Amino acid sequence: MTNKKNPSAPSHIRSFVLMAISLLFPSTSLHAAQTLTLLTWEEYLSEAVIERWQAKTGVEIKQIYFDSGDRRDEILAKPDHQIDIALTERISSARFGARGLLEPLDQAVLPGLRHVSERWRESCGPHSVPYLWGTLGIAYRSDRLDSPPSSWADLLKPVRADQPHIIMMEDHEDILASPLILLQHSINTSNNDELKAAFELLVAQSEAVLTYEYVITSLRSQRYLDKADMALAYSGDQQVLNQVEGVDGEPWRYVVPEEGTLLWVDCLSVATSSKNKALAYRFLDFLNQPDIAALNAADLGVATPNGAARALLPEDVRQDSTIYPPEELLTRSQVYENRPMEATQTRRRIISALINAHDAR
Repeated sequence: MTNKKNPSAPSHIRSFVLMAISLLFPSTSLHAAQTLTLLTWEEYLSEAVIERWQAKTGVEIKQIYFDSGDRRDEILAKPDHQIDIALTERISSARFGARGLLEPLDQAVLPGLRHVSERWRESCGPHSVPYLWGTLGIAYRSDRLDSPPSSWADLLKPVRADQPHIIMMEDHEDILASPLILLQHSINTSNNDELKAAFELLVAQSEAVLTYEYVITSLRSQRYLDKADMALAYSGDQQVLNQVEGVDGEPWRYVVPEEGTLLWVDCLSVATSSKNKALAYRFLDFLNQPDIAALNAADLGVATPNGAARALLPEDVRQDSTIYPPEELLTRSQVYENRPMEATQTRRRIISALINAHDAR
């Protein structure tokens, strides 16, 4: 039996065959060289979910990380950012959507959203879809503190006031939430006296602050691994902190202070400038398949707004009060609301002044 090599087919026939294959098998041919670029927090998408998506579609997920909402906004404001999907929240989604930088999402082509209640969808607005939700609280080293923190005062008025051991964050929204809650003010206030009082609390605390870099970013750099024992953090952060190189066991824990908290909802938006809008929609719907949403939430240790996915979670995850707080706590929690841009600029100036003063010491 001869093993003769077939002569090459004419170019027009080869083109027709390639086109037919790409139409019949889009997940392996048409998308094979494509990439979706996601702007998000570090460690905020399950590796197992990424692997399933890439195995199903052949489309690579490229992640670009930010460690504060301000940094995220800077990236999205650039005309050449090349982001396909961005992690947003209600305020940023509304502002960038109004500027025409985010797509008004067509929920009719996102059938997976039927598993997400109207309450959560309204929390993101017309330019984004719900992704994950949680609380703002205190992460702490259980092996270094004599007793766990229970109040925002434990973070903002520390006993060791002149000994740097606390990590905060530079996000102009979330860093102000804790002093405003402690002072019994609305986290949405535009009142200058109330903002000044919150600023003064942060200034008084600043001698005990190691850094205003996001705690996960900071500890992964190993700079403050041996000094930090408390941090302003989000629910789920403690799981990532316990995986940082040099951390033995699971000493990092998380608590929501007794005064209440910020209830945050993270959303996902499609950039208007994206050249991969159809793929971006497909990815958003993929994330809302109940099994995928459950896998993502369980791996990250963060609450999902997907009702069908929550029912698939392991019992210990569903009963974990750091992930799914009791309803009584949720009723005392505050959520962000849209506010005038000048009020946001005031907050940014406050935090910039705080960090500059801290760094100058």
